[in-house]
Amino acid sequence: MRPLLVTGMARCGGSWLARMLVAGGGCVHINEPLNRRHPPGLSPGILRVPAPLSYQYVGAQNQADYGPGFADLLRLHYNVAAELRTNRSAYDLAKMIRYLTAFTVGRIRGSRPVIDDPYAVFCAEWLAERFDCQVVMLVRHPAGIVSSLQRIGTRWRDNLPDIAAQPELVTAYLSEFEVDVAGTSQAPFDVLEHACLLYRLIHSAIEQQAAKHPDFIIVRYEDLATDPLAEFEKLYDAVGLPFTARAQREIRDGCMAGPAGREHPWGRVGFSKTAFQPMDSRANAWAWRDRLTVEQVATVRERTEDVAGIFYTDAELAGEPGGINSVVG
Repeated sequence: MRPLLVTGMARCGGSWLARMLVAGGGCVHINEPLNRRHPPGLSPGILRVPAPLSYQYVGAQNQADYGPGFADLLRLHYNVAAELRTNRSAYDLAKMIRYLTAFTVGRIRGSRPVIDDPYAVFCAEWLAERFDCQVVMLVRHPAGIVSSLQRIGTRWRDNLPDIAAQPELVTAYLSEFEVDVAGTSQAPFDVLEHACLLYRLIHSAIEQQAAKHPDFIIVRYEDLATDPLAEFEKLYDAVGLPFTARAQREIRDGCMAGPAGREHPWGRVGFSKTAFQPMDSRANAWAWRDRLTVEQVATVRERTEDVAGIFYTDAELAGEPGGINSVVG
């Protein structure tokens, strides 16, 4: 089965999207294999590669380091020995058994690997060209992502320095932002400034990759969240998954529940430690309007609209929910 990559910027809702896509069965969900923070990342049983930077870029210059690991991952080969050499806590062993079982059963059944990883957004072209991955890129309103990043603290403060440390990445997608990347990554950490620039970098690269690959599918978080059954049915069709009764039931449960009662803003649960929890997706899509001040919303819009305007109307950037754009390729 053709592998599927679900990617976008961290905090855009990628884990939710992936969980909804695998809800119909016949897939193996692989959560954030390039996330270097263990857990969920740095599990060599799942993906045996050199320790990645945040938003690692993979291309001709380093594919020898990453190719074999991704080849094993995409054929659902779990490396028990590599995992045990690195991770041996009770949680790690439980996670190993879960993934080993899922990989083994999935390989026997011919299940479709579904990688859910925002940190693979700069690997999408390489994965598509090298392994024929089908790519779904999720975009989200800049204020929604900034609001989420603001809530989780400063664990992501290394993102811009790590991007700046990858000259091949800057050359490939980010040359127009080179001065901003260098300056901001070295300046004292400011949540709004770093988050807005990170948004511009990643969403600009999404647009560039999609322009070169018309088969890449771009979806907006808000469209899926506002009318989940109708929009997920379109997306299922676009990626070639059957929209079964089971899928519909799981989507109802995952998108039409009450508010997600998260004990921690990271909201990570289960062995995969994904950020997904059942929620009222329609309400969640625009919840940032109650979390950010008017001044913060204005600042986010001013700093991101050159790129965000590719995906959102002026009214939507101002906080007025718009119409459904549906799935675009």
